[in-house]
Amino acid sequence: MRALPDQTTAHRIAQTLVRTGAVAFRTEPFFRLTSGTESPVYVDNRQLLGHVAERLEVVDAFLGAIAVQPAPEAIAGTATAGIPWGAWLADRLSLPFLYVRSQAKAWGKESAVEGAAAEGARVLVIEDLAFSAGSLADATENLRQGGFLVEDALTIASYEMPSAKARLKALGLRHKTLTTIDEALAAAARTGSLDESQVSLVAAWLRDRRSAGG
Repeated sequence: MRALPDQTTAHRIAQTLVRTGAVAFRTEPFFRLTSGTESPVYVDNRQLLGHVAERLEVVDAFLGAIAVQPAPEAIAGTATAGIPWGAWLADRLSLPFLYVRSQAKAWGKESAVEGAAAEGARVLVIEDLAFSAGSLADATENLRQGGFLVEDALTIASYEMPSAKARLKALGLRHKTLTTIDEALAAAARTGSLDESQVSLVAAWLRDRRSAGG
């Protein structure tokens, strides 16, 4: 996998996220997230599901980002946001697909991993967004406990938080992203949907979150 997102791809995917409303910015008032945190950024990549050309663009970008040697032997999507992207990617690659819960269900076979792949298979994890990287970390640990080899993960977008990077590094997981929130902010600025003062405010919020550890 490339060490950094391809700049042309990052630029293009960021524009797509902003245009479809998958990434939105608002400075007055801030968005209130489910955690209770107030943020000038709101990411909802589910918006892409209803845009056929744009979702195909994202899947193609995922395909372009895969340069793992040896190649993945199965694809896993995190529940729930990574499931459609992982399933589409597995279909394009003709590979087994798994989906991974953050924790094992408390009924039936009490599984955290659904689907089937060969024992010890090299699995590539797909998630739509990395902020704290909690879901990527949980998915990696659950897949490894299931006997799979997990060394790589891909996301559509990332906040590039230092704490998330450290968390994944500690797991020995190589995380690559198609684009970043910074790229999306630049795309919003280019469209004129944010003025200079709003761009500065969002950029300052991102810096503050990163300096605070994310």
